[in-house]
Amino acid sequence: MIKLIENLNSETALGLADFFKKSADGMFVLMSLLDYTSVDGAWVQTQDDDVTALVVEKETSKVFLTAKENADFYELCDFVSRLGAMVVHCESSVSAKISMTAFSKISLMVLKKDIEKGKKSVEINDGLRPVFDLLTKSRQDIIKGANAVKDKDLKKLSENAYKHWLARTSRGIFNGFTTVRTVKSGENSILSAAVADRLGSMVYIRDVATDRDFRKMGYASDCISGICRDFKKEGDTVFLACNDLAAENFYKKIGFERKAYMDLGLIEL
Repeated sequence: MIKLIENLNSETALGLADFFKKSADGMFVLMSLLDYTSVDGAWVQTQDDDVTALVVEKETSKVFLTAKENADFYELCDFVSRLGAMVVHCESSVSAKISMTAFSKISLMVLKKDIEKGKKSVEINDGLRPVFDLLTKSRQDIIKGANAVKDKDLKKLSENAYKHWLARTSRGIFNGFTTVRTVKSGENSILSAAVADRLGSMVYIRDVATDRDFRKMGYASDCISGICRDFKKEGDTVFLACNDLAAENFYKKIGFERKAYMDLGLIEL
């Protein structure tokens, strides 16, 4: 049975953590719930008292799906297809079971060792605008390279995203929190930054960026290592997602190991 999660609030993802925290794709989909202001809908599939699947629909026409082995995949396929023509994110072993055609993959990686590096980066709780500007510029470079949007549209998009990102990052989320580590030069110059969200014992590194003029100097590695060192000592699971082989090799050097692939694709009707 699939039922709607009504009134998304600070307890929703925490209440589902025990069902999905043992799998990388489960953690990834749980983290998609954290910014619940951008969630158009969320549903759970249940059998008796067991939660077997979680479906999250985001405002950007994306569906995130995680399912346990005993899930009713026929029901899931039918349900997700009825949501409309959307890009579906699900673990690779689930793709065939819901008749999904994948066109891209995301590598989910989990930290496998203790980290001793990361002594140059610092945690910041305010003055986040320079951090956001750095992260936004990193995305602008990618978008401009693809000629996806005009400069004026890009500026408008960035400003709207800033208000949304800053509110979420500065206040923290749910009963966990958001942490930002940076390598700084002076008071307001951010050379590199990494942003992570925490849910219970799960930590998701969701944003990493380095100023173009300071790349390949170890700053990004330093920020990521700082977050890893802070949380791993508490026994937390630290993970991230990437869709680039070079990035995957970079994270492997820090101590991450690929645990699963998330397929991106469309369900065949």
